[in-house]
Amino acid sequence: MVTTKRAPAVADAVADYATIQTLLRRLAAGSRSDQGGAGAFWNLPLDQFLKVEIAGEPLVAPDGGTRCCGGGSAVPPGGRAERSGLVKGVRGLPPFDGRRYPRLPFGGKAASAEDIAVVEGWIEAGCPGDSLAELEVSGKLEALGTIEVGGAAGPVFDVLADASGYSYAAGEMRQRMDIDCMTAGQLDRLRLAFRELYALNKWPEDARSYNNMALIHQNHCQHGWERFLPWHRVYLYEFEQQLQSFCPDVTMPYWAFSSEPYGPGPDGKMDETRKAMPEALNAFLTRDSLETLLASGVPANEVKKLEPLVGMPFAAQTAFFAAVREALGIDKDAVFKAYLARYRSRYIDALLQSNSLWYPLRYPGQFGKGTINSTINYHYPAPQDIEQIQALRTFRDFGGGSLYNDSFGFLDQNPHNTMHIWTGGVNPDHTSLPAPQDRNAAVNVSGRRFHRRDDLHSQPKFGDMFSNLTASYDPVFWPVHANVDRLWWTWQQANPHGLPAGLDGVLTPWAYAVRDTLDMHRFGYEYVKKTYVAPVPGTAAVGRFASRPIDLPARVRKRFAKAEVRLHRVPQLMRSCFIRVFLNEPKADADTPLDRETYAGYAAIFGHGPCIGGPGHCEPQAARLGKPRDMNAPRNHRVDVTACARRLIDQGAKALSVTLVVIGADYREDTELLRLDGVSLNFLD
Repeated sequence: MVTTKRAPAVADAVADYATIQTLLRRLAAGSRSDQGGAGAFWNLPLDQFLKVEIAGEPLVAPDGGTRCCGGGSAVPPGGRAERSGLVKGVRGLPPFDGRRYPRLPFGGKAASAEDIAVVEGWIEAGCPGDSLAELEVSGKLEALGTIEVGGAAGPVFDVLADASGYSYAAGEMRQRMDIDCMTAGQLDRLRLAFRELYALNKWPEDARSYNNMALIHQNHCQHGWERFLPWHRVYLYEFEQQLQSFCPDVTMPYWAFSSEPYGPGPDGKMDETRKAMPEALNAFLTRDSLETLLASGVPANEVKKLEPLVGMPFAAQTAFFAAVREALGIDKDAVFKAYLARYRSRYIDALLQSNSLWYPLRYPGQFGKGTINSTINYHYPAPQDIEQIQALRTFRDFGGGSLYNDSFGFLDQNPHNTMHIWTGGVNPDHTSLPAPQDRNAAVNVSGRRFHRRDDLHSQPKFGDMFSNLTASYDPVFWPVHANVDRLWWTWQQANPHGLPAGLDGVLTPWAYAVRDTLDMHRFGYEYVKKTYVAPVPGTAAVGRFASRPIDLPARVRKRFAKAEVRLHRVPQLMRSCFIRVFLNEPKADADTPLDRETYAGYAAIFGHGPCIGGPGHCEPQAARLGKPRDMNAPRNHRVDVTACARRLIDQGAKALSVTLVVIGADYREDTELLRLDGVSLNFLD
């Protein structure tokens, strides 16, 4: 009979300081962060370690009834481990929740539940410097977390609710996701990062501020020729770097604007089934913003009536204020006009507080009579438009011509230009029309103070995305351009020889040349619709990996181009093996037939054999630029599971689980070989 059990007493043993140091070094994963000024605190002697504070939090909270310093003030409630900054840090609790500071160790890997339990147990035991017990398993000492497998599966691994909690190592791509597939936590951190850049606008000389980053587009942007795509790839990357200086795990999402249900329907109309914008970018009220309205002077009885609107997304201001009017029960136009004259700016402030990705100078899909409304609907980028563009074969046609043969690329014209017009729109509340001779001055730039309250409260004729000079001040600019960049990368895979003519052209104001942008992986990112990660804790061999079922949202199930299972940071294995991948087959083993519909594919691993060198010869070396990757460095493996995933989803599956079975060279199951940092299931557009 097959049995699975944990090695006796290992999980309950109290670690010593050397074990804690080893654990923290592993979590740091070679991070170069100065850890908030504390440096590599895991290398300190124990007496110094116990005195370290990061972000005002002592790594180890004082023991007893009073603080170690501070005049004998009472210690906050909770156990010593619970009060310790180290536990808060590895758990990702405030202030180490990504809002002010990242998890501990900064720049490292996320701790597993087992790691956290080891740290907590050590602190509650009084932070012993020496081992409290000798643990012997099968006649020899084993590392903490070793799982003894009696011929079959190891534990069932949990999938992170937020994939950002997994710490990607050097050589692993950061993932730009479909904005409609992001978790609430991912969106919250993205909004936080935008707020941090907005806050820097108070210092006009600070190059990191949002306005100064937006000004780059106003002064240097490239459109209408071959540098359009390379220039914007760099611009996105540089802006993303500024966001990551505040929230390290933030990446720029893309808006798949040609997918359902965006834009007008087949009849050319926008009805309740269609969307003008992603909900993440829309206006909405929260409980906190209701308090803001109350504090700003909006009467309490009126704020109370707005409670049903909390959480409702509105792409257009007109729809939001129509809902406010209905909630307040104001029938007469003149009365509501007077109400808006008094309170409109306060509502705008409340909406900005709720969502820093919303922008009031944006009127998506709104075009008045006598404008391009009668034709814009026919040009909203539909899936067939994207298919035609992806079928082009020359860079001139796709991305734009050179100095010697200039032209707009079709991707630049539509969807890019169309999406600027669509998202900018025409303000339906703007009553005056410019004189014919002033029609080109309708989008005002001169004298404006972008992202200041007086500007955000204004009522311009056009939205800022409508103009090349103001577009980047609207946060929607970035997801639109991320999708354009994604479409270029997709085209590049099918047309690897489709290159711009001027590869040595410099992309001002930076020092990048066009040729530097051809491989987006050099910038450290990839485009993934949705990813699910299951970290594998500890350094023990995984007898067999089985994830818990992963619930897939309808948007993922309905449309994806590719599905991949990835094995993260697999070290050089001593023996060759096959790793079979099954979906929705949690009890798969070596005898499970490969003709089953749940069999997804396999990865073949060529074993290294025993170490033939001296001490340190087989230890993986840290990756360094200019030095070949060490043969023993952990690597990633990918298995294409598209056909299997699609087959199961078409049969009605709304969740998928991943099972790995390791088959040795003798075609028997090898339960003592595979080690890795994590397993992920990824869906790509």
